[in-house]
Amino acid sequence: MRYFDRRQVLGLTGAVAALPLPSWEWRGRPPLPVVESGQARAAVLAAPGAEAAADELVAYVERATGVLLPRTPAPGGGQTLILIGSPGPDPAVPGLLAALDRDGFLIRPYQGTIAVVGPSATGTANGVRGFLERYLGVRWLLPGPDGDDVPARTTVRVPSSPVREEPSFTQRSLSPLRDQRFPLQRQWAERNRLQGVGTEPIAFHHNLHNLFPVDRYGQSHPEYYPNGRPPRAGVLTGWQPAFSVPGTIDAAVTGILEYFAANPAATSFSLGVNDGEGYAEPDPVPAYYAWVNQVVERVLAHHPDKWFGLLAYRKLETPPAFALNGRVVPFLTKDRFAWVDAAEQAAGHALTDRWLAVSRRLGFYDYLYGAPYLLPRVYPHRYAETLRYAHRKGVVAHYAEIYPNWGEGPKPWVTAKLLWNANAKVDTLLREWYERAVGPAAAGDLAAYYRIWERFWTEEVPRASWFQPGATYQSFNLPQYLELVQEAELLRSRALLDAAVAKAATPAQSARAKLLRRSFEFYEASALSYPKQVAAPADQAGATALLRGGVDTFQRRLDLAAHRLRLIKDFAADPVLVLPWNPASIVNLNWTGWNPAEYWSLVDYLRRHEPAGGPLTDLARDLAANHPTGGGRGYADLILRGVGVPSRVANPSFESGAADAESWRLLPRSNGTRAVARVTGDAATGTAVLRVSGRGWGGPSQVIDVDPGLARLTAVYRAPAGTSASVQLALDLLDAAGTMIPGSSVRSPVIPLRGTGAWTPLLLDTEIPDKARDVPVDKVELVFLVDSAGDVTVDFDDVALYTIPKGQL
Repeated sequence: MRYFDRRQVLGLTGAVAALPLPSWEWRGRPPLPVVESGQARAAVLAAPGAEAAADELVAYVERATGVLLPRTPAPGGGQTLILIGSPGPDPAVPGLLAALDRDGFLIRPYQGTIAVVGPSATGTANGVRGFLERYLGVRWLLPGPDGDDVPARTTVRVPSSPVREEPSFTQRSLSPLRDQRFPLQRQWAERNRLQGVGTEPIAFHHNLHNLFPVDRYGQSHPEYYPNGRPPRAGVLTGWQPAFSVPGTIDAAVTGILEYFAANPAATSFSLGVNDGEGYAEPDPVPAYYAWVNQVVERVLAHHPDKWFGLLAYRKLETPPAFALNGRVVPFLTKDRFAWVDAAEQAAGHALTDRWLAVSRRLGFYDYLYGAPYLLPRVYPHRYAETLRYAHRKGVVAHYAEIYPNWGEGPKPWVTAKLLWNANAKVDTLLREWYERAVGPAAAGDLAAYYRIWERFWTEEVPRASWFQPGATYQSFNLPQYLELVQEAELLRSRALLDAAVAKAATPAQSARAKLLRRSFEFYEASALSYPKQVAAPADQAGATALLRGGVDTFQRRLDLAAHRLRLIKDFAADPVLVLPWNPASIVNLNWTGWNPAEYWSLVDYLRRHEPAGGPLTDLARDLAANHPTGGGRGYADLILRGVGVPSRVANPSFESGAADAESWRLLPRSNGTRAVARVTGDAATGTAVLRVSGRGWGGPSQVIDVDPGLARLTAVYRAPAGTSASVQLALDLLDAAGTMIPGSSVRSPVIPLRGTGAWTPLLLDTEIPDKARDVPVDKVELVFLVDSAGDVTVDFDDVALYTIPKGQL
């Protein structure tokens, strides 16, 4: 049975058939008093190892009632004894514990005692939190003191009916709340019954670099690495061991046995592949999963009770054609927000079924971000449906990268509640969170605010080109979803939050409402300062309106963009508002308030329609001389200066000979069979094109000296009918030595290629920053990143890159 399997995952054996007390044995019994009329009527006793849980119970009872429960019984008895971590006198408890999930708990009133106990220390701690929620009404809504909702009361009584709870998912973790980087947030997660490092039963993260350290095997066994070339020391990503080389099985088994010898209490070992790709095998699925089975079988001969997690990630998302060892738990990676798309949900369900056919146990790995998204990314009804489905199918574990942006309000709390009880009603949870967070009078306003953004993500975003339903995760590092934001949505959101602040009744409710409104300031500033795409003006009237509007709003946009960056810095010092994944660390999520699309559209209009001057030129000159703001004058002047800026691309139409390192080359980190070549024939201009062929990821590139500032990249491509591929335009940011600055590439959204056989334009308007990761930007590598699972042929022609420094305005 699945229940039995779940207990097996947690190492619980020897199930005992024990039933709770029949209802007739406790019905009619009076509740046991804990506090009555402001007086202690109970004492709290802790078993060894349960002292912290007992301290937490005593502290919250005192916060709620003002009464400090004693830790020793009063002479003469007459008190209720609350036994933390002990089965107490109830003879049924040991059998019940043996049949319970490790994180589950019992609350058992019996002969004047209340046992609050689980099969583990974590289960007992969960029992204390269940006691506080159930009998005192405590809720941990947000991290920190203001996030606790502790209703005041003078009396606490515990009904005589026993309680038994265990989670829907044996593994429940949200990153980075699982570790100690953000202590208040880790504490919040534990109180909401989530697991962390040290309490998760199955290890599964990227880990093969630990089994194949270069300093151990790089010289003695280079064949263990792709193409016989070990990575540089310290490089942990972008490569995998050669699974088809038999010696890697021996090395892995040796490393795992050494690990268990040094960590005998460990219950599992991760066989998760390294992040990135770098496989030695063209199709790694059969080789990797066969390797896993052989490694696990040999380790189990020494440690038959151990478990092995792994990541069914990217190229490994497809299950093998054979069964996995029963002690292996694959975690299927997917941003299941994409299941708002019905076809993608159906494909995801079908893939889950295929995995269940070869694996006895599955975990779901999700991407629930949170930061670094720039709006509240909330879709509670969609995700509740996903978790109900997972529980129904027997998925035993759930892990998600959430990087919470606590301006998303109920999202982390509701997620935690659904991971404990997948069948809980999401609307009931949401209503409770709103009412407890800001009070009943303000709850409706807060609910309406989050409905705006739930509708945005579930109805508007899936229709946008930014949305990539088939991707493992959405492009969190690209902000083009902000194109969809309407100013009316922002105005309505602010009005609702202002109303919630005004209606909050208590100091704690007011503090929470103000925190949510403060977080909204960041969303608002991001959306209003974001440089949206601008349609090229079709005529003089359109160009005039664009020029006047751009100049008049220029300074406001700069101010909003600067305010946005200040908020990120301010939030970094706040233990709750801190963005665990800083958007400012991602180059595509940084902007200054300039709108490159607007700027280059005006420059292009002047080039095309007024090369020798004209009405728009005259207006720009007038604004450059007489606009009332210095920023407006400078902006108009820069538009005029942009007309004469030349393209910086060498050999833009590929007419000068073979592609080579002097101009165009294949991006060195391209993978698969991707290739580029100059081909003569039917071109958009001249007689040659640059042809991209093969399968994989990557494409042609050229290193170009640039001045940081505003940039426009243009090109045309041609793909034959039936092409299944995408392209992303990229400007990798390089230092003075021509080395790429890590994690610094300015990119367009992923663009599906249209297989029409006709020349189709490509465009990227962007900013090249002065610095990336505090390193001055001196050059860029212009790249066409073509991505295809199969062989394709795509031609490129007429490439241009214009750049102009912004100067000091």
